[in-house]
Amino acid sequence: MMLCKDIVDNIMEYIEAELDYETLVEVEKHLDMCPECMAFVRTYEKMLRLTGKLREKSFVTPDVRSRLKRLLLSKIKSQ
Repeated sequence: MMLCKDIVDNIMEYIEAELDYETLVEVEKHLDMCPECMAFVRTYEKMLRLTGKLREKSFVTPDVRSRLKRLLLSKIKSQ
């Protein structure tokens, strides 16, 4: 069973359709049951489209991605 933190961990791969089939099925099951995560994914994807960064993998450095994940996970844990 996938948790909200797993969605955060897999968001870029999900948006860019790079997940393996098993993980994709689990992510989509979770999104079907979790409106908060669905809104998060839609908002994140929209931000990427608006900034023209979708499919440009180098726009976020590994450090920035790591800090963003920590921030999002801390928000989830505090709920």
